[in-house]
Amino acid sequence: MRPAGPGTSAAALVVQRANVALYEDYFGLSEKPFALTPNPSFVFYSEPYGTAEEAILYGLAQNEGLMVVTGDPGTGKTLLCHALRDKLTADGHRVALISNPFLSGLEVLQALVAEFQLGDAGMTSRRQLVDLLRTYFLELAALGKSCVVIVDEAQQLNTGFLEQIRVLSNLETDRDKLVQIVLVGQSGLLEIMRAPELAGLYQRVSVRCTLTHLSREETARYIDHRLNVAGARGRVTFHKNGVKRLHRSTGGIPRLINLACDRAMLSGFADQSTSIDDSYIRHAIAAIGAEDMAAGSAIRSSSRMPMTARRALSWLIGTVSTTTAFFIGLAIFWFGLDGGAEVLAWQGARATSARDAEQAYVSIARQHPESRQRERALLLLAQLQIAKGDAREALRWMRVLNRDYPDGRQGGERQYWMARALLTSGDTSSACSMTPALNPGAAGMLGPAYSSMHRQCEAFTERTRGTASSGEVSTGNHVDTVAVAMPAGSSQLHGSLP
Repeated sequence: MRPAGPGTSAAALVVQRANVALYEDYFGLSEKPFALTPNPSFVFYSEPYGTAEEAILYGLAQNEGLMVVTGDPGTGKTLLCHALRDKLTADGHRVALISNPFLSGLEVLQALVAEFQLGDAGMTSRRQLVDLLRTYFLELAALGKSCVVIVDEAQQLNTGFLEQIRVLSNLETDRDKLVQIVLVGQSGLLEIMRAPELAGLYQRVSVRCTLTHLSREETARYIDHRLNVAGARGRVTFHKNGVKRLHRSTGGIPRLINLACDRAMLSGFADQSTSIDDSYIRHAIAAIGAEDMAAGSAIRSSSRMPMTARRALSWLIGTVSTTTAFFIGLAIFWFGLDGGAEVLAWQGARATSARDAEQAYVSIARQHPESRQRERALLLLAQLQIAKGDAREALRWMRVLNRDYPDGRQGGERQYWMARALLTSGDTSSACSMTPALNPGAAGMLGPAYSSMHRQCEAFTERTRGTASSGEVSTGNHVDTVAVAMPAGSSQLHGSLP
């Protein structure tokens, strides 16, 4: 029976994925071997991964203080974070894993207080928060234990977050660091830290290591390892030629290997075959590439790590025998999506500096008014300005977003970032008036970030009530936010882009 290839309907594949229990039962698996979730049970000790983990564990044992792990998207950084957390916790360390890179300096302190369960994480005094953490670290040091803070997606950290990391790295006794920090991010992280204003932080980095792609031999062992962990016990085989093609097409990136192997096994499941040969791999890679271009997801998020449109198109041209009509249709479809904006969005998502990302998104906002990427680009531009502390520019981008996309799909997320921009500008009153309007689903998706802002607003409300009851009049900061909530076409909205 012929494997399910690029022509397989999306609906059929959705049905196959919905029957995951059948998928696992057929192959005799206890769980899916190629899921994208960072499950430490599936850690594969390739040479780069093993070297990185050993370097971090050695640095922690030597109380080095500040360590940095970098790597391209999809090479296993988040998995390393989770595996380190589990291993260190089992060894008696106190570990906090922070996965939200958009926290402010104050919010990271609040997050650590919450992670270590030290009491009221809603207090807004940096001094009180640092003193609380210092006391906790000293108590643990007296017991011979240490605290470790692991920060994922560190290439996205704003200056306030990084400065707070520097302050925490200064907490020490005469002999030892009180807290050890591991920053994990994409390859541009060290370049970001070399900025003059972060020289004090960069100079404290004592351990640097890098996660790289798998070799062809490691790719074969990686596939076997994950199958064995999932309980295959030799019942599923990937043919040698298929593995060679898989490595060549994915570049040895673990996340892409997982995507292709999962798709190939789905095709095997559909055909009731436990022998995954080259034809299954070929069709799996072709299907992934075509779908990513059609869905535009190849450049949306490094956490998903699909093939880029250019790479997928190049691979299809070089390795798949198709008709001329297919390529003509694909080209029409690509340019119909505004290919220039798609490439810019990819460049923004893969940028190694905030400046490069901003340039890409500004180009989308100004030069591609009909692109489907533009709405997301506007929101990302506002987030970048908030990270830089430029509330005025953030609000201007948010005005454009609300003007051009009044019924946007990202309503809850948009409201949150509008409130963040208002908080940054000092207009706490207007910001806090927006937070109750967030729907529960959006609040849940934002998690600790929303909770932190919600606590600030509750504290502000209490202070406001106290002021009102005492007869005092508040003259705090206030900016005109009426235009933000007005519908498209309102005269109060600015008519031009920032």
